[in-house]
Amino acid sequence: MNAIMKNNFSSLFLSRGLNYISGDKPMLEILSHYGFKPDQDLIELGRYVSEEMIEVLDGIDHYSKPVLHTWGILGDRIDYVRLSPDHERVLKKLQDLGVIRKMNDKKMSMMNHFVSGYAISDSGVFCTMTLTAQTAYILQKYGDKVLKEKYLGKFFDLNNPWYGATFYSEIQGGSDIGANTTIAEQDGDRFFLTGSDKYFASNAGIADAALVTARFKDSPKGAKGISLFLVPAYKDHGELNYTIRRLKNKMGTTAVPTGEVEFNRSEAYLIGNMKEGIYLSMEALIISRIDDAIAAVGIARKALWEAFLYAGKRESFGKKLIEHALMMKDFMELEIDLEAAAVLSIMSAKYFDDASVSRPPYDTKYHFSRLLGNIAKSIAADTSAGVTRYSMEMLGGIGFFEEFPMAKFHRDSIVTSIWEGTSNIQALETLEVLTRKDGVRMLHEHLNTAVSGFKDREFARLFHKESGRILQKVMDRLSGGQQEYYSKEVLNLLGTVLASAELELIGQDSAGMDGVTVLTSRLYFQKKLLGKSIDLEEMQKNSGIIHWMSGKK
Repeated sequence: MNAIMKNNFSSLFLSRGLNYISGDKPMLEILSHYGFKPDQDLIELGRYVSEEMIEVLDGIDHYSKPVLHTWGILGDRIDYVRLSPDHERVLKKLQDLGVIRKMNDKKMSMMNHFVSGYAISDSGVFCTMTLTAQTAYILQKYGDKVLKEKYLGKFFDLNNPWYGATFYSEIQGGSDIGANTTIAEQDGDRFFLTGSDKYFASNAGIADAALVTARFKDSPKGAKGISLFLVPAYKDHGELNYTIRRLKNKMGTTAVPTGEVEFNRSEAYLIGNMKEGIYLSMEALIISRIDDAIAAVGIARKALWEAFLYAGKRESFGKKLIEHALMMKDFMELEIDLEAAAVLSIMSAKYFDDASVSRPPYDTKYHFSRLLGNIAKSIAADTSAGVTRYSMEMLGGIGFFEEFPMAKFHRDSIVTSIWEGTSNIQALETLEVLTRKDGVRMLHEHLNTAVSGFKDREFARLFHKESGRILQKVMDRLSGGQQEYYSKEVLNLLGTVLASAELELIGQDSAGMDGVTVLTSRLYFQKKLLGKSIDLEEMQKNSGIIHWMSGKK
């Protein structure tokens, strides 16, 4: 008699069976506002993540991390990063659902990739997809004809797609790419890289080719001396093109191997011209910063949804947790912050997608999208860390146990504020766009256009007054002699105003469709711009902003 193995993961994870795309009412309203409708592959992705992927990745996190095998059985150097078969199947499934391939579809552009990141969100496996997206994007946009003919199609292959990486950071510089010491040499029409300091190389061992920053010996010091190259993992004749010294032991994001990479006259292909390297490198980072923001809010949504389902089943002091006024207040305030962060993230994705045709020295549309990306990443990462931490608390002691997925959500959320530039880096780049790229004017124009679209003219006047007060504070910070000191405060103030304006417009769109964001909009404005707490009567009146998670109105 054959026994059937019982899968009881739903006893560990109440959200199993949800659809993180079609079941997420606020996100559908946000996407609709920006003109994006999820296709059937995205709907399938939303289902796949909750029913299979989270369980597999939780297992990888605890029991089957990637492992580096430096030597083969015959004594040859192989630098093989071994993934579990389940891990390989997850990556193939994501590729089959078009997370990378649909970037090559002009109708989809980058938005399908970005929205996929919200459903996937796992900081480990989505990092693998992000790095691949960056590599394919830069190669497609800036690679010469010969290079694209040789490599581009491999990233969009249906059966055996390539994976990419960005090897930028070095031990002595971190986010300061201008401090790179990896040296590029030119020999005729060929290029070679030498250096041993690529210290934070994610996708090492998975990537078939990587974007790598390096400098020529006679290049100027600092960022302006950086060039960008495509470096395949193997030479044309099959030999290793670079080596992996070791893999890192990380707090989270275990599904993506992060290692230390060494180059020894590694074959490389120059991307663009040698003087544009820093611009192209940073353009690639915008994609991963937006992905960080979107993954951050995706993780937060999963954690809060799981906590909400738990609160609807768990009883304490004679009633369900969700029936306690204080618990409901906590949920609502977290939901408001989460939806605002989601709006900023999707907004930044849409604006970058529209501006991505721009090339160095770039137009104002591109610089505005860059500004939005900095703001979104910083605020979304901070929101995600807070939401996931408090979602753990809502589960009480078991929220801290590694045997349930909640702890992994929190660990994975923390890295989104670190990868691709910390919150301080985002603040400094926001400052640079505001003061050197006409960012202040662009912001004023954007907000004026938004307010002119408010249907409630009384609210428009109130918003204009309160946002004007905040923007004046921003201007005061920018006009003083301590711009850097106040740059993070400026970023957060601008994010608050932008999120409030966009929430109002999205709420208008959804108002006639029993929308959720129409409720969130005014509560966010009250909490963030007016600085007023939500009283009990308002909370009860607007509880629909959380009860959609149970299917109730």
